[in-house]
Amino acid sequence: MADATTARPVRSHPVFAVFYRRLCDVTDRAGFAKVRAALLAEATGNVLEIGAGTGGNLPHYVNADRLSVVEPDPAMLKVLRTRLDRAPVPVELMPAPAERIPYADGQFDTVVCTLVLCSVADLDKAVAEAKRVLKPGGKVLFIEHVGAPSAKARRTQQRIEPVWKRLFGGCLLTRDPVAAFERAGFTEVAAEDVVLGRNPAPAKPIIRGSARA
Repeated sequence: MADATTARPVRSHPVFAVFYRRLCDVTDRAGFAKVRAALLAEATGNVLEIGAGTGGNLPHYVNADRLSVVEPDPAMLKVLRTRLDRAPVPVELMPAPAERIPYADGQFDTVVCTLVLCSVADLDKAVAEAKRVLKPGGKVLFIEHVGAPSAKARRTQQRIEPVWKRLFGGCLLTRDPVAAFERAGFTEVAAEDVVLGRNPAPAKPIIRGSARA
């Protein structure tokens, strides 16, 4: 395992890190682990995961050759370091934000984003970085919650979003990552709804999908 430092201090969320690990354990048992596994079976070759959180994806990289993960939150990193042995492939851990990925252009075959683009500081810059580090024709795989399709539900999300963001580690409820992938010039952008009964109600819908660099 190799570590690198970020260019500037990043806010730590120790209470949320503990809560998030427990929440992921609950949702994984309720069926989310199968969603992760199905998507990440497509992660092949040299793989980068952006915002690995507390490591819920680690056991599912069964077809990867090697895995690099970037995670800026010190509290998440503390949990993540204790779980690296869950991965079936070698792991390199880099404390760094999604907007400044410390890897060269065209280095990865697959980039993975799961439940992270809601909380990055700059969505378009994070997506552009994902594209930069992918090889030509490489694939990004994602599972994200997005803004509600109905105007009424989205207004509810917008009303509670300021408080939600403070409580849930910077998470925003109304992001549109699919549009961000399209703006960045990804092709073959495809997404479908994921039906889960136990994710927090405002953080719906959840989508999974892929896009090609």
